[in-house]
Amino acid sequence: MTAPAFGCVEVERFCDAYLDGEFSEEEARELERHTGTCAACAGRVRFHAEFKQAVRRAAPRRQAPAELRRSIAASLEEEPIPLARPRWRTLAREYWPAAAAAALLGSLAWSFHPFSPLIEDAIARHQRDLPIEVRGGPEDVRAWFNGKVSFAVRPPRLAPQAVLRGARLAHVRDRDAAYLVYDVNGERVSVVVFDPSNLPLETRRSRQVGQQPVYLGGERGYHVAMFRDRDIGYAVTSDMDEDRMLQLVSTAVNQ
Repeated sequence: MTAPAFGCVEVERFCDAYLDGEFSEEEARELERHTGTCAACAGRVRFHAEFKQAVRRAAPRRQAPAELRRSIAASLEEEPIPLARPRWRTLAREYWPAAAAAALLGSLAWSFHPFSPLIEDAIARHQRDLPIEVRGGPEDVRAWFNGKVSFAVRPPRLAPQAVLRGARLAHVRDRDAAYLVYDVNGERVSVVVFDPSNLPLETRRSRQVGQQPVYLGGERGYHVAMFRDRDIGYAVTSDMDEDRMLQLVSTAVNQ
């Protein structure tokens, strides 16, 4: 039987079943075909995968008592061997309560984490406003970071009125990053430049700027706009409103 075509609704409902290996190879390929073209669903799958990994890491690793393990093993031996693994449509019909509960849990988790953890990090770093380590324009900053991080730091060209004041070393999760400070008509704007490999940039809200998606988030009066450019990630943070932020990064996104 041909695997069904997956859309956003199916990915949301059966994301956990896919991650738990309950899909056939054909069904998994269909879901991955959809997430390859849908940034929102790709972000949802990544979030659920990271959520499961975090739970596994946090859970205490205790071994069940020997008697309980023997009892479970004996019960499993008495069970008949299934002729075939349940297919996607069977999962939808027979395991709907579990899938619905998983989808509800995923939806609740997504609502409590409405944006990438990178946005929280960017806002916290912007609030601390640590002193810069190198002063100067784009060429000074670019040269200073040579050999200090594992990627080429290209200070983005923001709106014409934005002036780069300097930078300092930073970290994004477990990797080195660059923290840049701009002045925009007297307002401070910070930009974190980082290697985005395997990091969840996607958020629930995004805007298309030219051919490039810009992922948005914010809290406590701060707004963050994130985007990729030539395999480098950028998180731009300020207390400007969202429309001004988009105007600010539009030059960088389209440069």
